[in-house]
Amino acid sequence: MTRSIEDLLARRSDLSTFLVHLTRSREEITAKDALISILKSRTIKAISPLGQAVSRLAQANQSADSQKCVCLTETPIEHVSLLTGNIDNRNCQFDRYGVALTKKQARRLGANPVWYVDITPGHNWLTVPLNSLIDKAIATGAFAGESIAQIAPFIEQMGSGPAYRKEFWWEREWRVAGSLSLPKHFMVLCPEGDFPDVEAVASGLPLIDPAWSLEQIIGHLGKFAASDIGPL
Repeated sequence: MTRSIEDLLARRSDLSTFLVHLTRSREEITAKDALISILKSRTIKAISPLGQAVSRLAQANQSADSQKCVCLTETPIEHVSLLTGNIDNRNCQFDRYGVALTKKQARRLGANPVWYVDITPGHNWLTVPLNSLIDKAIATGAFAGESIAQIAPFIEQMGSGPAYRKEFWWEREWRVAGSLSLPKHFMVLCPEGDFPDVEAVASGLPLIDPAWSLEQIIGHLGKFAASDIGPL
């Protein structure tokens, strides 16, 4: 019997049906308030410019607004909490607040996997031509209108050298260029203790705590009482 690819992939526990966007605290707003703002507006705003062109635009004193993105991860939901808190050598610290939508939903909204390019010393056969294309576009003085400007936000570097270590390919990141208008239905992630506050603006959307195990998530979505979930 021939099995469909869809059936095979649905049984792969290392692959996730969902993409998750996590919020983080900034100087002017907490991660919790950032989530509440997203739920009120139903929009994830693209705040940070990302990708291979950003540093080169900064060196040229040109705007990187065209490179602003929304970030998501295809890490399975039961492992998302491993992306939160303090992680060595990472500038951004995410908390257990966010939203999850399916990959099919996200792809319809422009989400695409990040292309990780190796910059370990000696592995420059991809970064050199890419940087050449970026520099030529910057030299025009109208970078945002060049084709590479549409591609660069989806290119991220990975590698280790004597003076640097940038190894975050394991985050399995996806991005959307520009802000992301959320679909009608998605899941909300937050610590269980904050459910009452978040439910007030979630408009009936399902809430889960990313610190829960897969069994706890299933039990909660199945509307079992918390006291009835667990092996004992």
